[in-house]
Amino acid sequence: MPPSVSGDFDKNVFINCPFDPEYTSLLRPLLFTILYVGMIPKIGLERSDSGETRINKICEMIRDSRYSIHDLSRLQSRRRNRFPAVIVKFLAVRNYLLLHKEL
Repeated sequence: MPPSVSGDFDKNVFINCPFDPEYTSLLRPLLFTILYVGMIPKIGLERSDSGETRINKICEMIRDSRYSIHDLSRLQSRRRNRFPAVIVKFLAVRNYLLLHKEL
């Protein structure tokens, strides 16, 4: 695995969760707990470079984190017996990283 850009690979925790106002009451204690135990949370909101594609940002944060938390509690499929779109996207990112030997 390539070395972490931040140098904190063993402490980084990638968080995949909703970022809307209703989720704030869950996100804050999650971030607090991660920081309290000496880990470093990595979330998409920390980097807002509009020139950077979202998939590249997510791939880099996943690659730079030993741990990850994926809150899938609010996922709903638009059609019956289908995977929610975000799961498909997550699998696509995972496969991209595997294909490029970055996972």
